[in-house]
Amino acid sequence: MKFRGSVFVSVVLLAGVLSGFQKNDPVRFLKGNLHTHSYWSDGNTYPEDVIRWYRDHGYQFLAITDHNILQQGVKTRIQGGDTVILRELAGYRHEFEKQGEFLLLSAEEISDKSENKPVHLNGFNLNQVVNPSGGATVTECLAANVNAIRQALEPAGNPEWIVVNHPNFGWALTADALARCGARFFEVFNGHPGVRNYGDSIRPGTETLWDQANKWRMDNGQKLLLGIATDDAHQYDVFEAGKANPGRGWTMVRARELTPGALYAAMFAGDFYASTGIELLDFRNNKKRITIRIRGEKGIHYSTEFIGWLAGRDHAEILKTVEGTKAVYRASGKELFVRARIVSGKPKLNPFAKGDYEMAWLQPVVFH
Repeated sequence: MKFRGSVFVSVVLLAGVLSGFQKNDPVRFLKGNLHTHSYWSDGNTYPEDVIRWYRDHGYQFLAITDHNILQQGVKTRIQGGDTVILRELAGYRHEFEKQGEFLLLSAEEISDKSENKPVHLNGFNLNQVVNPSGGATVTECLAANVNAIRQALEPAGNPEWIVVNHPNFGWALTADALARCGARFFEVFNGHPGVRNYGDSIRPGTETLWDQANKWRMDNGQKLLLGIATDDAHQYDVFEAGKANPGRGWTMVRARELTPGALYAAMFAGDFYASTGIELLDFRNNKKRITIRIRGEKGIHYSTEFIGWLAGRDHAEILKTVEGTKAVYRASGKELFVRARIVSGKPKLNPFAKGDYEMAWLQPVVFH
């Protein structure tokens, strides 16, 4: 089996159980995609068609994140020689949403650039368009846009619901830029074929950037960066390698209810994992241990790598590998943080890159 890069898993510990669930609470993970596109910008179909695809494929929440626009007001588009009028989200969301079963989030991909490099971020639960902020350098541009989105989200009470998108798109973002931007989330996996998740022979993949950024944050007393998986889908008609299709990556959030507030709170606490196919029954973290239980498929092998940064080292490394559907890591006291990556022996259907296997990532854990 070939592993691409070294994607890492992280979970920020809070007092008690990270998830906030009591011992006898039912475990419920909600499946969602937080990056996709429609006719409102550069997707190739109506937002209603996008929503139907995700709803009919078992997702519980979705954010359509078109570029520098919200689905508000009236928008027209020329399609096949005809003028098409697009409906705004407020006019059709009642046709899809169902309490406790399916939720739509108003969202935008703020698409900016600096130093001739793309700087893209998503903001969620927005009620106003956030215009690109610009900046003399990529680092300044990224931080300025994080602040602009934060200010727009403040009235809704979820100011940190900001994701830095595809850091290797255009080789735009360094680990230092990710570390210093102030955002809580970034895309460790993006399903668009052009985003270079795995880096190349001389540039790091997103997993390595993640660890390097979090080492800086640890050293500077900042909250750790957490990783999500998304589709960044644009094309919904032809499904094949080289197309930006739905169904490649998603985020599983353990929330008490399907509301924007509950999803935000759970994600901010690190109570979620990213996946390209692997499903977890549960994961738990306490002051000295990480426990993971995988929902295994018959005949499929699973390998969990616990990857961490030890005090005094200059890089992250694999601290332990566990085979099978249950994995436990016990702290030695030398770890600055530890994350987990799970790889299965099941090839990914319609993969991001040829040879990919289904994977999952937890968030970084700081032991106390």
